[in-house]
Amino acid sequence: MSKPQLDIIELSPYAIFLIGGAIAWKFNRSRELFILFILTLSLASITYLPETMGKSVQVADIYSIICLLIPINIAIFSFFKERGILSLWGIIRIGFILSQVLLSYWLIKPGQREFLSLINKDIVPVNLHTVTSISQVSILAFIAALIILIVRQFSYRSSQDISFIGVLFALFFVLHHNDNPILYPIFFGISGIILITSIIQDSYSMAFSDELTGLPSRRALKQDMMKLGMNYVIAMLDIDHFKKFNDTHGHDTGDEVLKLVASTIKDVTGGGKSFRYGGEEFTILFPGKSINDVLPHLEELRDKISKRAFTLRGKGRSRKNSKSRSKSSKSSKQLYITVSIGVSQKSEKYKNPDAVMKAADTALYRAKKKGRNCVSK
Repeated sequence: MSKPQLDIIELSPYAIFLIGGAIAWKFNRSRELFILFILTLSLASITYLPETMGKSVQVADIYSIICLLIPINIAIFSFFKERGILSLWGIIRIGFILSQVLLSYWLIKPGQREFLSLINKDIVPVNLHTVTSISQVSILAFIAALIILIVRQFSYRSSQDISFIGVLFALFFVLHHNDNPILYPIFFGISGIILITSIIQDSYSMAFSDELTGLPSRRALKQDMMKLGMNYVIAMLDIDHFKKFNDTHGHDTGDEVLKLVASTIKDVTGGGKSFRYGGEEFTILFPGKSINDVLPHLEELRDKISKRAFTLRGKGRSRKNSKSRSKSSKSSKQLYITVSIGVSQKSEKYKNPDAVMKAADTALYRAKKKGRNCVSK
């Protein structure tokens, strides 16, 4: 491989980090931005610092510090919430990174061997030096970070944690194969691409998915309506008496009702695709179908929702004494939710998706006037 090609490979991860940083800044994704900053400092340190500082610093010392700090930082930043980049919280996190830079600089100075030896100290009586150059302390840090990210993924189902796991594996691989310098820019660059992909994926999800119900949002609905062919059916679904329910039991309970209904209609049969239209309204598209095709499936959906109980929980409380308070019991009440559905199809009268949707909305009002909990066309 020629020197110009090697130079391009060596500099490419910095271009990726710069692009990733600009995207993270644009979408206010501080966790990815700061991890990209850490990756930049780590790669630059292991590549250029020995040449810059000469014999006063050893590559092995820089390598040992980076092997430990990378998993620790990924684990710590996975817990941080998005609090802005130039906010007080963002400045604190920048200070946290810079304090590590200063500590690392102090550690690699001559005379600090006893502290560095702690990083490379064997904790368990197993000789791993013939297997990997990564110290036992750093391996444990990688394992701990991986466990943390897996637990977080099961708890929060975040694509960010998945991307952090990918970065963790990529960096462990390259640090394990530290005898091949060309792998450093390649796998650090891959780590940057993983983080960029995570930002784009989450941004797409925020734009096209409803945060509360998890269904595709109105924006996604508009895009899918543009893809409809010659024959299709549009159904509009509305939760009956939702405003009264919301006012009586509170908005938090109302949100739970919306999630319950959404979890049912997302599994609608007959080839339908469900969307959150807004408020208590939902839309279902049936591409390539007629009203007669979808009516049995909509009736089945309406019936399924009406038979699915919603448990309203409350607490019986007494203020007489501590003993009575300790015996306060939880009470629960089961409520049943119904929906009204209006449906229309493309025809000579309704020639485009907007007209069909308007007709379905009109049919929905007819269903309301009929007494609700029914399907009208």
